[in-house]
Amino acid sequence: MHRLTSLFLAVSIILGTFIVVSSENWFIIWTGLELSTLALIPLLCANFTPRNVEAAIKYFLIQAISAALILNSALINAWFFGSWSILCPTNPVSTISLSIALAFKLGLAPCHFWFPDVLQGLPFIQGLIISTWQKIAPLILLFSFSQLVNSNLLILAGLISVVVGGWGGLNQTQVRKILAFSSIGHMGWIVITSFYSTNVALIMLFIYLVINTSIFLLAEHLNIFTLGHLNITSYLSPNTPALVIITILSLGGLPPLTGFMIKFFSLSTLIGNSFIILSSLLILGSLLSLFFYLRIAFNTSLSLFPQHILSLSSWRNNTKTSILPAKTWFLSVAFTVSTIGIPIIPPLYMNI
Repeated sequence: MHRLTSLFLAVSIILGTFIVVSSENWFIIWTGLELSTLALIPLLCANFTPRNVEAAIKYFLIQAISAALILNSALINAWFFGSWSILCPTNPVSTISLSIALAFKLGLAPCHFWFPDVLQGLPFIQGLIISTWQKIAPLILLFSFSQLVNSNLLILAGLISVVVGGWGGLNQTQVRKILAFSSIGHMGWIVITSFYSTNVALIMLFIYLVINTSIFLLAEHLNIFTLGHLNITSYLSPNTPALVIITILSLGGLPPLTGFMIKFFSLSTLIGNSFIILSSLLILGSLLSLFFYLRIAFNTSLSLFPQHILSLSSWRNNTKTSILPAKTWFLSVAFTVSTIGIPIIPPLYMNI
């Protein structure tokens, strides 16, 4: 794909998100979502392999269904109240329709079935866009207009997502599928917290975006597609295994890494609102996901005998030895914030 074409599509994706965030009209919000989706589809098919095309078609169909649900909700609301404004109250049908649409866009269980397959069929950079940037617009909608959705339905979906995100990643050997189930679990934490403190949910979203970006860039740079490929990281550089292990454990939420603040802020907010049982269920779901994070760290550190059986195919992995200076700088900043960013996070939390 020509560089100018890629730049135009990337600007369209960013513009679509900003349209959604800044608009107060349902039709313009729907237009922004569609602009972002349609601009992303050609980027997903950039390699034009059968697996890429399949993933792009699945992503397009799911996004079309969710956009249709949002437009249907807006039409019902306009029919009853005669206005496209998001400030108008919604009737129960519109509320449920909008909640299901947001669940599809965020990949919340049980509407998560498309996300692991789509992410598995895409390169890491395109997968990074779907896992991070494309989640911003629906989350901002949820943060800003939580009174327009069915809170009980989305809280239940968030709780199921935490459990599914931990349970689904246990038997996975593909790194992209593991990251997909990790994203499903983190979306559950953020969505549940957003109904009790929007500012805390925004901080959690920012931390997740930074950590997830650093992991995707690391995996893309090292060509880590399966757990067997992790065994060769020690042969590339002495610092590479430590880089991968610390970043993935930060995503898992182990203290004293930055990712621990996601769990800490969420549990602090929920316990402060006397949701002890809900907090306990979230902790149990988090323990499930912690297992496959530790599994990735174990496979990364296991570079000497006894090696994992999956490492027998690691020689097929053609790891790149060079990296662009801009990407190096961004990866360094993302790694620093995702691992030792705890000193800068509590001041933000104390001011909300």
